[in-house]
Amino acid sequence: MTCLAGCGGADGDVVARSGKLELTRGELLASISFDGASDSLAAASMYIEDWRDMAALYQRALVDGVEREPETKLLIEKASRQITVQRFIDRKITAASANGLFRIDSSEVSAFYERHADAFVCAEPHVALVRYYAASAVQAAKLRAIAVETGAACLPDSARDAVPEYAELNRKSFSAGRRLRRQSRLFLENGRMHSILREMTPGDVSRPIALNDSLIVVMQLLDRVETGGRMTLDQCRGDIEELLIVEKQKQYYTTLLETARETYQ
Repeated sequence: MTCLAGCGGADGDVVARSGKLELTRGELLASISFDGASDSLAAASMYIEDWRDMAALYQRALVDGVEREPETKLLIEKASRQITVQRFIDRKITAASANGLFRIDSSEVSAFYERHADAFVCAEPHVALVRYYAASAVQAAKLRAIAVETGAACLPDSARDAVPEYAELNRKSFSAGRRLRRQSRLFLENGRMHSILREMTPGDVSRPIALNDSLIVVMQLLDRVETGGRMTLDQCRGDIEELLIVEKQKQYYTTLLETARETYQ
């Protein structure tokens, strides 16, 4: 039996079994991501189901001796090298970032914007839209009042406290929604939200919109640039910073690769 809180006794860290294989709580928690308690149960259940299927097939393959075949060994060795290299690169980039190697200053952002100004003319409407999620009408009303009061300044603690079950989801939505993006790439939950958005102007906060019996959303339009308009430097600063960071990371990777080649070739 699957026990997300662990199975009692000496095997308390085991959450699932398949034949001789065991799935530990540590592996499970390291393998899933979630935004709240209900999401964690769903993610855990899906992962455990997939793990059981894979574990059963793996053990059946062992019976046939597939792991002893030369081609299998070569594929395992190749996969092992790729995983090891990727983890090495990730650690190096993380350390370099912590040391400020990829830091971007305002002059770099301004220079990029001036060189590529035409790239920031919008071929279609762009919007910065935040969605706040609630589990009840009362929570949604509280979130709307907070959004109206605070505007685009921040997502205050009171908003997180108002809907604890969706606190992480709302944090991510606020973080992502503050940047302009193509309106056509907004994946809104239903057609009514699209209709309401078309009538909103920057600063507007929508009335609560029920998505189902236990999920209600409030939309806040922070900014909009219409077709043919040029985004200002402040409007695209975050996107430019990300592009410049990626370029510095690519340069760092190239240097890392060249050093390794000089050492081992």
